[in-house]
Amino acid sequence: MSKHPVLPDNIAYWVGVDGGGTHTRARIRDRSGALLGEGRASGSNLELGIDLAQRHVLGAVQGAMTAARLPDSALARMSAGLAIASAELHTCYRDFLAQPLPFAETRLTSDAFGACLGAFGGGEGAILIAGTGSVGLLFQGGLIRTCSGRGFPISDLGSGAWLGLRAIQQSLLCHDGILPPSLLAVRLLDHFKRDQAEVVRWAARAIPADYGRFAPWVFEAAKDEDPLALELLAQTQAQLDTLIRGMLAQGASRVALLGGIGERLRPRLSHLPLVTPQADALEGAILFAKQKELPCLHP
Repeated sequence: MSKHPVLPDNIAYWVGVDGGGTHTRARIRDRSGALLGEGRASGSNLELGIDLAQRHVLGAVQGAMTAARLPDSALARMSAGLAIASAELHTCYRDFLAQPLPFAETRLTSDAFGACLGAFGGGEGAILIAGTGSVGLLFQGGLIRTCSGRGFPISDLGSGAWLGLRAIQQSLLCHDGILPPSLLAVRLLDHFKRDQAEVVRWAARAIPADYGRFAPWVFEAAKDEDPLALELLAQTQAQLDTLIRGMLAQGASRVALLGGIGERLRPRLSHLPLVTPQADALEGAILFAKQKELPCLHP
């Protein structure tokens, strides 16, 4: 695959966007590949709403443009690779691209495929992202296959949202005297003013990112040897272990473990054949913009 495609005269910049459930990041490079600027916005998972996702994608790009000191007119000279969560869902993919976008060229793919391209320099491989959500992806023989990643709470095993949900569930059982007292449970329930009704009200409107914000609390309590926190991390590790072994059984020869939860649990999974990513998902998104022969999710 060509790493240095010939750009049309109207294209002056590459922009890559990596959008997940919690954060959206953008990176701009010029025709020579030099880094010009980066920006950040809130999450742009397409299932949270197409208008919201587009607003946050453009907000992250605008932040990168500000850092690069580029005028608004530069948007019309950008070739954009957008790697956005839930783009693998045909309706989300179609609805997002149906919206007017300011770029000269736009290619949309999933955050998982963008991460895979970055991890393997545009080549084939397999990745497991464990961040706010989780998804495994295999890119083999020119084909893309995914596992897990069907959304919270029915899927996204081993994710921050999954860990946060389990932490709250188990903390309530500690409160009820079903499980032994726990430092983690005390901290979580204090956050809700020890009002179980407040927990219920919060849960009725919470999105995955809200649950994911409690995942760091579990890691902190585990440092204090809290039994509940240690058990929750063991369960999360077991979920990731299952997903990685499943991808290896499907023919993956190398797996990169990514995402905030994945990175923190990587030492616990050192018995598996994990590889270090070559680059991040933003570089993968830029590669997707450049290499038009890479497969689309929905041709």
